[in-house]
Amino acid sequence: MSRKLWINNLLKVKRLNVQWGGWFFLISLALITTWLVRSLEEDLSKATESHRRVPDYTMKNFNSTQMDEHGQLKNQLTAKTMTHYPYANTELTTPFITFYKKKQPTWTVHAEQGEISLDGNQIWLLGKTTLQQHTQTSRIDPQKTMMKIISQDVRVQLDTEYAETIKPTTIISHVGKTDCVGMRVFIPTEQIELLSQVRGHYVLP
Repeated sequence: MSRKLWINNLLKVKRLNVQWGGWFFLISLALITTWLVRSLEEDLSKATESHRRVPDYTMKNFNSTQMDEHGQLKNQLTAKTMTHYPYANTELTTPFITFYKKKQPTWTVHAEQGEISLDGNQIWLLGKTTLQQHTQTSRIDPQKTMMKIISQDVRVQLDTEYAETIKPTTIISHVGKTDCVGMRVFIPTEQIELLSQVRGHYVLP
């Protein structure tokens, strides 16, 4: 191989090395930039979430009432403590909800813990939750028509007076006990819808 040809080949190799070195630098720079951007986004997300979970005030013996369009008492929410967050759901300890019709309580709902949505219309009752019927449709024996529903993790819609859960539920009344998985309660009409795996244990009169 002539010296001139050897020098030309050496220059080509050097150019190739320079090109590969440039591409390697650009790829490394792109990877480092992507990693930095993702790290900054994760840090910002963690900081934002931490800020969202800082309460701006708390209240003991919390009490809130809602009136209907006629100025009559519609529902009342009480709790042992209320912790308010400016950008997250409000937390409740031992929430207790009472629904009213013509100034008389129709249903009460209480649980171990709860959360209120930002708009104040939804309440998530967490842990063991009990719904108790208070209406009396029988004047002969009022206790016969009252029901108790025991479940957990119940969502309550305050404006429409509606409750639902997908968890195991037990309904107790004077005629016996009914078990199911998931249920819906329409409080204004006192209609109860059982979703699945319904099993009943009834007492003959």
